[in-house]
Amino acid sequence: MASPNLECRMYESKFPKAETVVMVQTTESSEMGTIVSLVEYNNINGLIFFTETDSRPQRRSISSLFKCRSLSSPAFKVEPFEPALVLRVNSEKGCIYLSKREVKEEDAKVCKKQYYKSMLVHFIMRNVAKTLSIDLEDIYTTIGWPLYRKYGHAFNALKLIANDPNSILDSITKEVKEVGPDGEEVPKMVPAVTEEMKDVLVKKIRDFLDIMGAFHALLPMDPAAFSFKDLV
Repeated sequence: MASPNLECRMYESKFPKAETVVMVQTTESSEMGTIVSLVEYNNINGLIFFTETDSRPQRRSISSLFKCRSLSSPAFKVEPFEPALVLRVNSEKGCIYLSKREVKEEDAKVCKKQYYKSMLVHFIMRNVAKTLSIDLEDIYTTIGWPLYRKYGHAFNALKLIANDPNSILDSITKEVKEVGPDGEEVPKMVPAVTEEMKDVLVKKIRDFLDIMGAFHALLPMDPAAFSFKDLV
């Protein structure tokens, strides 16, 4: 049996919308600017022109920077995850152009908060997919993205699911076709989340809450960012 694909974007849309702020990580330099990966969108590439960075490289030509494009080069500084504004998207060519310079401080805070929420959801969804040997995108299609649509963010449903899984998960439905008495196919809405999916998801959420409570002070990022109370 083939191993499940555990790589998937966090959101239903394959590309971000223009004028939204997303989390990116610089991966390499190019002749025109820096190439970044959009971590919430399964690390698809985007480009930030030098004119749209916080500060342009000083006393170095573009050609010399291009020669030092390797991440291992001491001349190239690897940036941590940071917010960037989507300027425009060419979905046909898969080209995404962004700006660091245009990101407002308040928008950056909102982006980071959303990213922390999405990362926690992604962690849980990925563990469910791995446990059930199901492609991660199938778990998102069945559970994750419907929760995003209904609750604004799937994270907002996690505590509710931990305490009352049936009322939340049983409301997620899908359409199936059944053959009626006249031999014609009739559409019917049925629960999309199987009992097995439900049991595994609830266990993963509760396990995570237990771990978070026990090791809250040892988490590698700002503990406040991982607090359900602070994030919701």
